[in-house]
Amino acid sequence: MPLDNAQVSAALASYAGARESLERLRDLGINFVYTHNYGCEPGSHLGFAEILRAADDVGMLVGFSQPHFSHYDWKAADADQNNGYARHAAFYVRAAQNHPAVVAYAMNHNATGYAGDMNPDLIDGIRDPREARAQANARQARRVEALVQRLDATRVIYHHSSGNLGSMHTINFYPNFVPPQELSDWFEHWATEGVKPLFLCEYGAPFSWDWTMYRGWYKGERAFGSAAVPWEFCLAEWNAQFLGDSAYLISAREAANLRWEARQLAAGKVWHRWDYPHEVGSRDFDERYPVFARYLRENWPAFRTWGVSAISPWEFGHYWKPRPGVDRSRRELPVDWTRLQRAGFSPDYIEGRYERMDLAFERSDWIATPAAEALLRYNRPLLAYVAGRPGAFTSKDHVFRAGESFEKQIVVINNSRVAVEADVEWSVPGLPGAAGHRKLEVSPGRKESVPIRVTLAIGQAPGDWVLKARVRFSTGETQEDEFRLQVLPASRDGHPSVGAVRLALLDPRGETAELLSRLGVPFRKMEATGSLEPGEILVVGKGAMEVAGILPDLGAVREGLKVIVFEQTAEVLEQRLGFRVAEYGLREVFPRVPDHPVLAGLNAAQLRDWRGEGTLVPPRLVHQMHPRLGPTVQRAGLTVPRLWRCGNRGTVASVSIEKPPRGDFLALIDGGFALQYSPLLEFREGRGRIWFCQLDVTGRTEPDPVADQLVRNLLSHVGAVDGGGRRAAAYAGEQAGRDFLVAAGFSLAEGSLPSRPADAVWVLGPGAAQIPGIDRQVLDDFVSQGGRVVSLGLPAGDLRALWPSVRTEPAEHLAPKFKAGDGGPWLAGLGPGEFHHRAPQIVPLFREGAAIVGNGALAAAHEGRVVFCQVEPWSLGGKAQANLRRTFRRLAVGVSRLLANQGMEGRTPLLARFAAPVTTGERRWSEGLYLDMPEEWDDPYRFFRW
Repeated sequence: MPLDNAQVSAALASYAGARESLERLRDLGINFVYTHNYGCEPGSHLGFAEILRAADDVGMLVGFSQPHFSHYDWKAADADQNNGYARHAAFYVRAAQNHPAVVAYAMNHNATGYAGDMNPDLIDGIRDPREARAQANARQARRVEALVQRLDATRVIYHHSSGNLGSMHTINFYPNFVPPQELSDWFEHWATEGVKPLFLCEYGAPFSWDWTMYRGWYKGERAFGSAAVPWEFCLAEWNAQFLGDSAYLISAREAANLRWEARQLAAGKVWHRWDYPHEVGSRDFDERYPVFARYLRENWPAFRTWGVSAISPWEFGHYWKPRPGVDRSRRELPVDWTRLQRAGFSPDYIEGRYERMDLAFERSDWIATPAAEALLRYNRPLLAYVAGRPGAFTSKDHVFRAGESFEKQIVVINNSRVAVEADVEWSVPGLPGAAGHRKLEVSPGRKESVPIRVTLAIGQAPGDWVLKARVRFSTGETQEDEFRLQVLPASRDGHPSVGAVRLALLDPRGETAELLSRLGVPFRKMEATGSLEPGEILVVGKGAMEVAGILPDLGAVREGLKVIVFEQTAEVLEQRLGFRVAEYGLREVFPRVPDHPVLAGLNAAQLRDWRGEGTLVPPRLVHQMHPRLGPTVQRAGLTVPRLWRCGNRGTVASVSIEKPPRGDFLALIDGGFALQYSPLLEFREGRGRIWFCQLDVTGRTEPDPVADQLVRNLLSHVGAVDGGGRRAAAYAGEQAGRDFLVAAGFSLAEGSLPSRPADAVWVLGPGAAQIPGIDRQVLDDFVSQGGRVVSLGLPAGDLRALWPSVRTEPAEHLAPKFKAGDGGPWLAGLGPGEFHHRAPQIVPLFREGAAIVGNGALAAAHEGRVVFCQVEPWSLGGKAQANLRRTFRRLAVGVSRLLANQGMEGRTPLLARFAAPVTTGERRWSEGLYLDMPEEWDDPYRFFRW
């Protein structure tokens, strides 16, 4: 941890103040601090004598900062002797002498890093891919290191955030929202091949600034946390990736920030992160702490098991909150007049405190958040926890079939300074024979493990179980941990409803053929130029498509052909079919249509952390190093920075499709940023359908029972589902609404009223009530004859005129609160993310007279045959403001899905693109499935190391 006492106040730089800070840190499991980052020259801080004496007495190890080379002039030939650096370094060496707590000198903070120092394959103390500018800084760092070493060769010297330079590999490690599983595996190469200690000298995963869309670059200019830019605070969107729909339960603090941000964007302003009503890095957002805690729970034990040498959780101070009503007033301190002339500081009062739990108030004045509780649990000197199986201790596979055996282990780590004994017990209450006991002796700095193997009976009833572990240490400390697992019925290979399906398989790589054969599903192989037999379902195997290859013509989908497309690469999905995609390894996705047959027998807890590894994408990122941006990839014609990838363990979906607003796409599962991506889409056009399965079900390194069950369910559903017909549609309202519907691919009948109500949908936009021939009675008759109505953005007066029984009131719409499955079929495939409005506005919200969903922005009547949506997308389309663009995209998807759920048919160029190879210069991602052009700022997975 950084120790800032000498920079804050005389009270904290005194022996008593420093000792209290150090003891608080020690109680968190901290055993090493470094004094500060900048302002390291004499006169820029208070004295360290009492701080170092307190560190000696507490037993806290200290990295003592030396001056920063950038603050001195090195041009003169005799600079080493005469520019002041050597004299100042000697001052700090004298200050450290005779203090056994000082074990290292910290130097040259943040001046000697380089773009590749976070690359998991280059963290080893062997390779040093340092660019030219970084090489020059490294030479200067070695120069001043030699000066300090001549003064004191007894202590370790390291350079803060320098990569492979000097005595250890040090990193400011800010990986944004890297998947937690990959972060757990990040240091495997270092642990097995590394030759130097590894120090994460600033660690923030995630960092509080990551909950924005800013990633360090704006209009070509690079800046960090002090930048004046459109930060775009996206708390709900980022949390949704981890928390699902509950992330859209917007707090008053988040709402205040979004309102303020919308005003700034509307005025064309930029701003600092601290300008928000609740600044980006504040403790005000309780919604962040479960995500902080999740990363700490998953990653901290992994880091310690790999043996990472040191970690400094940079934002640990945010993990504790001052209790309500804490006394912030000036506090007078007693003066010891009899010893007034003793050496050291004698503060008279404390005022204007630096509010961090190691520096301010009483210990009882601080409340631990879930993040703090996780740090306290996993950062103590002794650690025991339930880990994955031997050989893959970070694995989290948790779903098993009756008759299977599974393995786990209990890892015991001793980072204390004495040997300890550990009495280890484990059991799975309710499972016969699933229990064990073992005693261990663990030496200082070592780890041991107790392997666990459980064999499930073939007749084991399905259900949820908990593996419980208890470890009693000889110190008197006891730690408990648990691991939740689920048991499915024994394998159902060859299920009749699947075996009866007639499949024609296009699968040049053979991986899908292997999957189907293993599941006992018959199929007929075919070539891309082959023909389908009557009644066959076409299956396009994993990786069967190429950007320029030959593929079958799928025009017959409109006449009823059914197609399943298994996992395809991001390049094919984007360049050939025109989808926008995220190549980001999701380990957890969420059911969007929970009662859909494809998800039968499965629940949300099973859609995470699958067994083995997905193989659609390579385990390491294929990238180009950019001189300014670092590792980059090409997406939608843009060069965007990406963090390195670290394996595919546990992936559920490696490449997901951004939900298109044009056409009839039903997301059965979604995930990722804002839940705007889907790895399982059902597409309809005409009487046929295509299912895009981007879930990592094929070619896994180990079969997963949930993945297998999904495939069986999908095949069974596709074989049984009827193509059905679609409804004709008409529109009445302002012209902008008609233009949007046409752009979204919907065909509209001429005239205002469809001729056959039972097969028709009537869409009403603002102004519909003023059109002659449209009134309450006409609509009632239309609905009573089987017609469907979708009302989009109607003002209160129009609603009263057309549906007198409903009551609305003007109120702010920001985010409706509902979850998957609410509302019924008319809301299928939709969640609150589609209707989250980043430019909050006053609209007439429903209060009575209809079945209301969420805050009243959505409602239905006549058993879902009449649907109301009080926000419409077309007034936002084409706007430059980032918040309006983001809202437009999601709202366009939501409205298109509402219309498709009522039976309207959308048309896209998708079917034609299957058979048509991409021509030179063609950019299919730019048109056909989406209604705006992508911008670099919109990409949520851009990377920037703060």
